[in-house]
Amino acid sequence: MKTALFVDFDNVYSGLRRISTQGADRLARQPAKWLQWLTDNLPTAGANAEATGNRRVLVRRCYLNPVMFNQFRRPFHEAGFEIVDCPPTTASGKTSTDIHLVLDTIDALQDSTHFDEFVVFSADADFSPLPRRLRRHDRRTIIFAAGAMSESYKAAADAVIDIPTFIREALQLVEDDSDADTDQVFDPGSQSLRLGEFRKKAEGSIRRLVLDAADPVSLAKLAQQLQREVPGLKDSQWAGAGTFGALIRQLSPAGVHFDFKEELAFDLVRREKAIARPTSLLPPPSLAEPNGTANKPKSAEAQEASSMSSEQLDDAAIRHIRQWMSAAQRPLHFSTLGTELRKALPQLVDGWNGAPTLAGYLQRLALEPLMRGSLEDGSTFVLYDPERHQAPAGVVGDTLVSSMLRATELPAIRAQDFARILYHARLHMGQEEPFEIAAVSRKVSESLAAENRHVPTKRVAAVLQALIFGGLDTTKAFSDPQDLITAAMGVILSAWSRETQVQADDEARQRLISWLAATGFSAPTES
Repeated sequence: MKTALFVDFDNVYSGLRRISTQGADRLARQPAKWLQWLTDNLPTAGANAEATGNRRVLVRRCYLNPVMFNQFRRPFHEAGFEIVDCPPTTASGKTSTDIHLVLDTIDALQDSTHFDEFVVFSADADFSPLPRRLRRHDRRTIIFAAGAMSESYKAAADAVIDIPTFIREALQLVEDDSDADTDQVFDPGSQSLRLGEFRKKAEGSIRRLVLDAADPVSLAKLAQQLQREVPGLKDSQWAGAGTFGALIRQLSPAGVHFDFKEELAFDLVRREKAIARPTSLLPPPSLAEPNGTANKPKSAEAQEASSMSSEQLDDAAIRHIRQWMSAAQRPLHFSTLGTELRKALPQLVDGWNGAPTLAGYLQRLALEPLMRGSLEDGSTFVLYDPERHQAPAGVVGDTLVSSMLRATELPAIRAQDFARILYHARLHMGQEEPFEIAAVSRKVSESLAAENRHVPTKRVAAVLQALIFGGLDTTKAFSDPQDLITAAMGVILSAWSRETQVQADDEARQRLISWLAATGFSAPTES
C-alpha cells in the first residue's frame, strides 16, 4: 500500500502536551519509532482488515513552526521527513500550515504515483473537506488527532487512530508506574535467542488460554494472564514487539482469532460452529396460552409462528423478552436479544416487522418498565429491569445530556462517577509537575476503588482527555470541587454548541445541572 503522510507538528505536539509531556516529547524526538509502528503494525485496508506490514510511506512531510520548534527539526530529517517551514504570519502566531498541507495533499492526489492512502496528523477541523475530497477519488484516509475532533471530521475519514493506542503502542509509553526506564529499548540483537523463546512460550500460552476458555477472552485479561505465565515477557518489551497489541498482531496462534475492535480473543473453531449452529443463550420461552399452545408439537408451533400477523408477532416478541428478562441475572445485550428473537420467531429473520433496526423495534414494543441503557463505550446497548438489575455504568436518563456528552466525546457515564472522577483529579491540577493523564487516571481509579466505586483507568482517562481537549485547564488549581465541576460544565456546553450550532440556553444548562444534582452539585449563584 502506497501511503502519503502529512504531519501538522504544532497542532499534534501541543495537543499531546496537554495530556502527556512524555508522549509529546517522544513524538518530537523519536519520529522514526512511531513511523515504524505506522508502517508495520497499523492495520491496512483490504479483504483482511487486520492485515499489517504492507504499507510504504512514500511521502513524509512535517509542517513545523521554526520559531517555536526548530530544536525538533533534526529527528524528523533523520526519519526521512521533508520539513516544511511554517513561521508565524500574524501577530497572534497563526502559521500557513493549513494551506501548505492542503495544497501538498492535492498535488499528491494528482501525482503520477497512485497513492492508495493518505494519513493526516492534525485535530484541525478546517481539514474536514480534505478527507471528503480524497474519498471522492477512492483514496483511503486515516486521521490522528491529539485534540477534540468534530463529528464531521471523524466521519469523513476511513479510520481514526485513537490517542491511547498511539501513546501505548506507537510511542511505547507504559501505563503503569515502575522503576524501569520507559525509554529503554530491549535489544533484540544481543537477546535474539531469548526473544525467540519468549515468542514461542507466549504463542503457546495464548493458544491454551483462549482454547480452554468457555467464552471469548478480553485482550486486557489475556495480557495479565500472559505476564503471569511467562515471567519476564513484559520486561523484554513484549518479546521485542514493544507492546502486547503489537506482539499478538505478529503471532499466529493456531485456532485463535483476535478481534481488535471488540478487544477479544476467540477460539476460531468454536466460534465458527456457533455461527453455523447457534445454541440458545437464554432460557426457552414459554408460549403457553389458555388454548394450550405450549403443548403443541414444535413443528406446529413453528408453523403457527410463521403465519402471525404483525400485531401477534409483536405480542409474541414482548412475551419472549419479558420471560428472558425475568430469568436474566444481568442486563441483556441487544445482540443476544436479536439472535434469540429470530430463533423463536422466524418471521423476524428478514426484518424487524417494519422497524429499520432492532433498536427501533424494541423501542416500539410495550416493554415498560424495562429500560434501554448503554455500556461504557456508549455504543453497546442493553435491556435491563430497573427493579432487578443495577443500571449499567453508561446509562444517562436525559437524552439531551447524553447528546452533550457525545459532543464532548465523553463516554456515557453516571453523574456520580463523573463528579467523583473530577473530585480526585482536582488534587493533581495546578501542581508544579506536569499533568500526565495516564498516571493521574490510574491514581484516580485507585482512589475510587478505595471508595468501593470501581471505574476502570481507561474510562477515567477518557473523561479527563475529553475535558482537557475541550478546554479544561489542568495547570489551574481548583480550591473547591464545585468550581471544577462548573468549569467542566462550561466545556460540555461549549462543545455541544459547537457541534450542534445551537447556542446553549438556560434550559440546556438546567438539564445539565439536574443531571448533576444527584451528586450534590448546586449551580453557582449569579452575582
